[in-house]
Amino acid sequence: MKKENLFKRIWKKFTSLSWWKKLLLLAVILIAAYFVKAHFFAAPKAPQFRTAKIKKGDIVELVEASGPINPVNTTTVGALVSGEILKILVDYNTPVKKGDLMAVIDPTQVQADYNQAVASLSSAKESLAAAKISYDLAKLNRSRYQELYAKEYVSKSSLEEYELAYVNAKSALNSAESSVIQAQARLDSAKKDLDNTQIISPIDGMVLSKSVSEGQSLTSGFSTPELFVLAQDLTKMQIEAKVSEADVVKIKEGQTADFTLDGYPDEKFQGTVRQVRTNYVSTSSNSSSSSNTTYTVVIDVDNENGKFMPGMTATITIRTQDKKDVLLVPNEALRFSPSSNMEKYTTTGLWLLEPGKEPHRVDVKIGIIGSDKTEITEGDVKDGDRVIVRENNTAAQVSSGMPRPGGRRR
Repeated sequence: MKKENLFKRIWKKFTSLSWWKKLLLLAVILIAAYFVKAHFFAAPKAPQFRTAKIKKGDIVELVEASGPINPVNTTTVGALVSGEILKILVDYNTPVKKGDLMAVIDPTQVQADYNQAVASLSSAKESLAAAKISYDLAKLNRSRYQELYAKEYVSKSSLEEYELAYVNAKSALNSAESSVIQAQARLDSAKKDLDNTQIISPIDGMVLSKSVSEGQSLTSGFSTPELFVLAQDLTKMQIEAKVSEADVVKIKEGQTADFTLDGYPDEKFQGTVRQVRTNYVSTSSNSSSSSNTTYTVVIDVDNENGKFMPGMTATITIRTQDKKDVLLVPNEALRFSPSSNMEKYTTTGLWLLEPGKEPHRVDVKIGIIGSDKTEITEGDVKDGDRVIVRENNTAAQVSSGMPRPGGRRR
């Protein structure tokens, strides 16, 4: 009752006031309410920076690349003679043994050349036999006249005639012997050409590719026409990955390489780095005058189950380093610089935030750069320190000297 009477008296007194006093009183009440809300019920001020803790953990350095899967050893089978392909006895994926007949080239012209070479050798041998007889006779006559001249039964001019006949006979014999050698060489060549009309597998393997068809004409000149490509062993294959010059120095023989294939999207496979080749390929960029240099890294893979087909493109991840229990920071922290900072740095650093203090920068040295974290190897930081990763009220700036994770350090 007392409260009700109190409210009635206040209301009665308020209604008895003039209109301008009523407005003034309401304004005072609203201003007072605003200040009470601002000082006692205001939302806490949002932090200026977003931070993360420096933590110890494990990190792996990865190098990413891609390249085709191919057999370790392939052999190209070509045609060494010209002619029409009469018969092809193998096709793609045909297994062959060393010495198996794969194709036949029309031997008509080559056979004719061979027959001519046989006849030429026979004629050369007959000429050699006749030259041998003439040589023996000339040699005998020279000996006889030498004896007669010594006894002064014949003149010197007669002896000289037989000595000249001997020299000519000997020269004819040498020429006939050379003709036989040349004819034999032509016959051997013709025999080899005749043998080459039959295309024989030089190894045990499987036909990967076939570049000819029956009825096709081949012309063997300065280059050998390619007929087939054979894979020696498809159970052992290799990936030839192209790696940038910034990453190739991290790769060593024996490192593990994980890879995936588009044909098996839900599976991951493993291989081993066998070779880092020193030959390189340099390509110019269309957008600038700079060039990109890549090296070939050979990775051995097991294909006992026959899943991999030659030419498949592998996406590769090579684990080059693996460290345990090291200081790690988010990659964002290495790229951060306050928007109010105008200074440019030539060293790598982090911005630390301690309670009640302004942000301050600390120089650090980094090690392994992972996909989202980077190893800190040196610097005045420790486990549990808070580093700034971004600003809440404005976009963070990237200061000079900050490394780009996954890239080269400046």
